[in-house]
Amino acid sequence: MHFTPMQTSPDETWATFVQDIEAELDAHRDRAFSDASQAFAATEAARQPWSRARVIEWLSFQTYYEYQAILFISKWLQSTPETDALVLLCQQIEDEGNHFNWLNQHLEQLGARLSEWTPLPEIVDWVESFYGSLPDTIARLAAHNLAGESGACRSFSSIVPFLPDDLQKTMRRIMPDEQFHLRLGRRILSKYCTTDEQRDRARHYALEVAELETRAIQAFNRKLATLEN
Repeated sequence: MHFTPMQTSPDETWATFVQDIEAELDAHRDRAFSDASQAFAATEAARQPWSRARVIEWLSFQTYYEYQAILFISKWLQSTPETDALVLLCQQIEDEGNHFNWLNQHLEQLGARLSEWTPLPEIVDWVESFYGSLPDTIARLAAHNLAGESGACRSFSSIVPFLPDDLQKTMRRIMPDEQFHLRLGRRILSKYCTTDEQRDRARHYALEVAELETRAIQAFNRKLATLEN
């Protein structure tokens, strides 16, 4: 359980503009991924348990993502003047560290190593270049915590049933943390986006992630498809 300043109640709501951005993100993903397989799951493969090769490839990506999140969020802390956001991001780094450790253990149990995996250029553009260069708290939380984490929540829900049982248990352990990171973004943006310009910036960065995410997912799905041949 998270004991943070951001305890939420079931009836808590977020600023209207945040809800509107999330609706735009959902619409974008519905257009880009028209069936229930969604992110990182090609249509045919999503209807049956994944092969070992597919599990290793997806797990390599997810372990890489968690590791990179530790790095770019740590970088953000050096320039986060909002103390409530700072404290919550510190907790998020702890979560990302735990996720990396758990997933890396699964990866190594499968006989694979993250150091031997190379991310696609589209993934590097999204995860390292874009997230690592965001200028301030509004841009960062709109891009990663609102757009990125909402995508992760959606992706995990569609993927988990096709993973090995032990990895399913770990992913279900991770998923509540991802929801917390999403709520963190909603809360901080609702508080600090007080002008039209700030709200427009939040929307811009969130939708830019949606485009980068889509290109990365499409490229990764093409790679996954080759593993089934």
